[in-house]
This record gives sequence, structure tokens and C-alpha cells, in this order.
Amino acid sequence: MQQIVPLIFPKADLTLTKKDDQLFVNCVIRKKAVVLTPEEWVRQHVLHYLNNHKNYPLSRLAVEKSIHYNGLI
Repeated sequence: MQQIVPLIFPKADLTLTKKDDQLFVNCVIRKKAVVLTPEEWVRQHVLHYLNNHKNYPLSRLAVEKSIHYNGLI
């Protein structure tokens, strides 16, 4: 299991669960538990920061969304 590193963001109210010796975090955008990786740890802190401290609505945020530009994906 990987160690969770503190970030420079304000403390985020994340819901962590453990199942079969693996940590999961409840994603505020996807509304489901996802495996807690270092990338997901940073992603969830950024989402909480944008929503709770910068007042961006969750409906205007997306996670890993493909972008179509000039016919390209």
C-alpha cells in the first residue's frame, strides 16, 4: 500500500474506505468509490479546492473528459 502524502491544498473532506487491503476514495464528480492512487489523491484535492474554496459548481467540473477540437479527439 502506498503512503498518502500531504498536499499544499487546504484539508479536503474525503471519504476513504478500505476493501481487501486496498484504499478507495469517494469521488465527488463520479459519485462512486475509486481506487486511491497518487493521481486520484491530487485530483480529489483539486476538485474539493475548486468547489469549496473557489466556488466552482461541481456541475461545471469534469474528470478525464475527452476534448474534440477541429475533428480530432
